[in-house]
Amino acid sequence: MSSVTTTLVQITRHPATRAAFKCAVMCAAAAVGRRLEGPHPVPDTPGGHNRGCSA
Repeated sequence: MSSVTTTLVQITRHPATRAAFKCAVMCAAAAVGRRLEGPHPVPDTPGGHNRGCSA
C-alpha cells in the first residue's frame, strides 16, 4: 500500500501534473465566471441592429 501512496505523491508533485491541474482550475473558474455574468451583449451588426433584434 505504501508503494501506491508513494506513486501518488510523486505524480501530484510532478510539474506537468501541477500545470495540468492549474489549467483545469483556471478553465473551471472562467466557465463559472461566464455563467455568473450571464450572456455578454452582442456587438452591433453592420446593418446597425443587434443580432436577434426583431426591429
